[in-house]
Amino acid sequence: MKKSLLTIAAALAAMTLSAQNLDIFEFVDKNGDAIPDGTTLTLTEVTSEEDIFTGEVINYMYSHVKLRNKTGNNQAMRINLTIERIDNGSYQLCFPMACKTFEEETNVVTEGGLLSANEERDLQTEWIPNEEGGCDVVLTVELLNMSGSIINPVYTYAGDGPTINLHFRNGITDVMKGDINGDGVVDISDVNSVINMMLGKEVMVPAADLNEDNMVDISDVNGVINLMLGK
Repeated sequence: MKKSLLTIAAALAAMTLSAQNLDIFEFVDKNGDAIPDGTTLTLTEVTSEEDIFTGEVINYMYSHVKLRNKTGNNQAMRINLTIERIDNGSYQLCFPMACKTFEEETNVVTEGGLLSANEERDLQTEWIPNEEGGCDVVLTVELLNMSGSIINPVYTYAGDGPTINLHFRNGITDVMKGDINGDGVVDISDVNSVINMMLGKEVMVPAADLNEDNMVDISDVNGVINLMLGK
C-alpha cells in the first residue's frame, strides 16, 4: 500500500513539474506584451538595408519577437525550429546563442542556452526574401535540465514550453479556401455565396473552387459546408 502511495505521489509530482515548466517562458512582442501560446503572427513589413561591404540593398522581414523568462531563476532552454515553407531567400535565427541560416524546409533543434532570471531576449529571427512569396516557421521552446559546469554544460530535455507560428508574407495574400467574403471564418454566408456562384448569380472567386477544377459546382458547396462544420 505504501509503495502504491509513493508511486502516485511521484506521478503527481511529475505532473506538477510539467505544468510549472509550461509557465516558465513566454513569447513577447516588440512592445513587451505577452503573445499567447500557439499564436500565429502574419508578418508583412519589409525593411530594406544596404550592405556596408557590398552596397547591395537587402530586404529583411523581422519578427521582433522576444522570449521572456518569467521566473526569478536562471532557466535552460533551446528552440525546436520547423520551417514548413520557404519560397525563396533564407531564414535566420540567432537564438539562444549562435546564428543559424536555412534555405529550405527543415526541422532542427538549436543548442541549449540560459536565460537569466526575468530576462527578455530578442530571438533575432527574420526572413530574407529574394522576391515575392512566403515563409512559414514554427518555433517551440524546449525546456532543459542542466548539469555539469557553466563552461561545459550538459543539457537534457525536460518538456515543451510555448509555441509560436511566424507567417512571413512578401507581396502576397493567402487565400483561405471556403472564406468567400474574406472575413476570416467559413460560415453560412459563404455557403450562400458558393451556391450563387454555381447558379451564375455571383462572380466566381478562387476561394470557392475547393477542389481546384476551375469551376464551382455542388462538390464545392458540400466542401464549404464541411469546412463550416469542421469536417
